[in-house]
Amino acid sequence: MDWNFLTSIIAKTVFLMFLFLTGGHSIGIAHCSLFKDRLYNFKKTGKPDPSMDLALLTSLRRICAQNATVDLTANLDQNPFSSAVVDKSFYSQIMTHRGVLQFDQDVALDSLSKPTVEAIARSSDFNTKFGQAMVKMGAIQVLTGNQGQIRKSCRAIKLQL
Repeated sequence: MDWNFLTSIIAKTVFLMFLFLTGGHSIGIAHCSLFKDRLYNFKKTGKPDPSMDLALLTSLRRICAQNATVDLTANLDQNPFSSAVVDKSFYSQIMTHRGVLQFDQDVALDSLSKPTVEAIARSSDFNTKFGQAMVKMGAIQVLTGNQGQIRKSCRAIKLQL
């Protein structure tokens, strides 16, 4: 058996599933604190992220003032006609440098994922493929009880004492 070939096929399948699951960002919001650095101090330059669409930058700065004391939110999908609907519009948004989160924008700009993002944006079967990816993710064994943890922030691991 050619394990390298098999590993390659599995990796491509998982990567494709991951790119479809990213479409979950076609609905939902992000707190300004998660992306404010892109608006005002990208990579500690004191400047905004140069890859961000200027109209998006202006719009997000209206919502997320630099010295705000309240952590407001913005839609992840900046298409006002579909920000509450799971659809492929999100992919068109990130292809035109309108990704709110750095992660989402990186997915559209990365040479490995860019062709797939473009294909998804043009596709007619996004909802089917997204649904299939969600079902596959749902089949992953969930840790329960003391085996897992419930997080207030997905990106912060709770330390076990």
